[in-house]
Order: sequence, then structure tokens, then C-alpha cells
Amino acid sequence: MPMVKNLENVHQELMDIARESNRLCYTKYTSDDVEKLQNRLRQIDSQYNEGAFRNPEINYGCYEDEGQAQVSGELEKVHNTLHRMLSRID
Repeated sequence: MPMVKNLENVHQELMDIARESNRLCYTKYTSDDVEKLQNRLRQIDSQYNEGAFRNPEINYGCYEDEGQAQVSGELEKVHNTLHRMLSRID
């Protein structure tokens, strides 16, 4: 699915965080490992406002921007994954 440029960057960062969290799931990870991923996710969260990512070119997020719903869904999935990982730490 095509996306506007700023969402492509967010999508790529989310996919990188998802890959890293998936890799960590198969190792003995610590809360510090998860916290590093959460810090990266916080940077993405700072761009997210009321269900849309802000578009720096026009200074607001548009719900109709192509890829908006997909990236919002990816953000939620990564949040859930990191939450589950933290809950499994002894």
C-alpha cells in the first residue's frame, strides 16, 4: 500500500522495532533491553495525535493520508508486543 513520505519513515522505524523485539523474544532479555525499544517507540508516539500522525510538511495529520490506518495499527501492535515482553520478565 502506498504511503505519504513521512509515514514511510515511521513505518520503517516501527518495522525495525518489531524485528528487534521479535529477535529479543527468543533470548534472555532484560527490562533494560525492552526499555531501549520503548524509548524508540516514544519518539514515534510524539508524532501521533488523536489517531493520526502529524505531517510536518503541512503542520497537521490528515486522517486520509495514505497509510495512516496501517501505521496506526502497526504502532498499537508494537506497543502490545513490548507490553507482553515486560510482563514476562521474572
